[in-house]
Amino acid sequence: MKRSAFLFTLCLLAIARPHPARAADGAPAGVVVPVVLSLSDALQLALTSNPRLQALGWEVRIAEGRALQAGARPNPVISAELENAGGTEPGLSNSETTLSIGQLLELGGKRSARLGVARADQSVLALDVRGERFALMGEVTRRYIESLAVDQSLALTEEEVRSAEEASSTTAQRVTAGAAHPVERRRADVELTNLKLDRTILQSDALLARSRLSLLWGEPQPRFERLSGTLGSLPALPNLDSLSLRAESSPVLARWRAEQAARQMRLELERSRRIPDLTAQAGIRQLSESDGHTFVAGISLPVPLFDRNRGAIEQASAALSQAPSAEAQARLDVRQSLAEGHASLRRSAVKLETLRRDVLPEAQRAYEEMRVGFERGRFAYLDLLDARRTWLRAKREELQTLLVAHLAVADLERLLGGPLDANSNPERGLDR
Repeated sequence: MKRSAFLFTLCLLAIARPHPARAADGAPAGVVVPVVLSLSDALQLALTSNPRLQALGWEVRIAEGRALQAGARPNPVISAELENAGGTEPGLSNSETTLSIGQLLELGGKRSARLGVARADQSVLALDVRGERFALMGEVTRRYIESLAVDQSLALTEEEVRSAEEASSTTAQRVTAGAAHPVERRRADVELTNLKLDRTILQSDALLARSRLSLLWGEPQPRFERLSGTLGSLPALPNLDSLSLRAESSPVLARWRAEQAARQMRLELERSRRIPDLTAQAGIRQLSESDGHTFVAGISLPVPLFDRNRGAIEQASAALSQAPSAEAQARLDVRQSLAEGHASLRRSAVKLETLRRDVLPEAQRAYEEMRVGFERGRFAYLDLLDARRTWLRAKREELQTLLVAHLAVADLERLLGGPLDANSNPERGLDR
């Protein structure tokens, strides 16, 4: 199977909203898992059902509510006041009633600054969610590749077991015919037993790898039976400078630019809080003695004598000054990771080419010649065993090289927030 670029747009199309319907064991309810699971199937399942991504969906809802509340104006206050109630002094009115309404007037642009902070925080959160989606996709890809590698290693072991069974049968015939010493049969039987033990261990590893993969969409026990595809060729390796340039628009670095804007808005909000708010009040007073009434009005304004919000302003200013350094460190971390992944992929490509051009053909040819010679009685079992181990060791080295290379590709694509080479054939790397 090959991976196409659309796999990386899934994280932009998938909605990180919570899906409340889940079975008692934590598995998604009603989610269809194919019997033969492809990488695109695994990515879609994780993007729609991953519990952490669903939790981030609630964070988005929380931020939306915060932004909605930030734009709200203060409520007016209605007050009623009764004076001289129950007075007994002759000639004086017993009571006066005052009904008034007050309104807090925010000064200094507090509402717009508060709303700006909430919206800036939404932008940062959106990039965090986007980055988390790419990180999840990278982890799905890693676990899918690791599971494929275990499956291929198990297939190699199955091949070894079949070869060992044939060699054991041939050795038994030769011992019966007196053409070989009985110790060769014992060696063949021990080798076959060890290989069967390796097969049992790898079968357990394969089940564990599949469980680790299905856990990413909330299933403790995998419902798929096998994975489609095998580790095959490697994608073209782009220039490191071009990768570094593309990483500038990745969510990892873009979120720090948004964070700097958010910290600027927080500083503006704290500065606006230096200016005290005005409370205006107006009402009507009913005079019981003359059955008349008068209008009353007033204003109140706090005196910023002791608290001028200096500490909060200093804190917000320091946080803003910190942002460029944090962004620079994040950029260095990304570039270091890109350099390490690029170097790992380059080494793997060179090693894979050497293995396939020089080592594997010669090792396979030597093993085939030794097998034919062993069946004709020209070689001893130890010679066959050594040739077979050399060939299969080269096959496992090829598989390990492919695994390291594909894991490096997954890490690079996570850092870039997209496919390694957007201009190449997007279906690459995993072959049917």
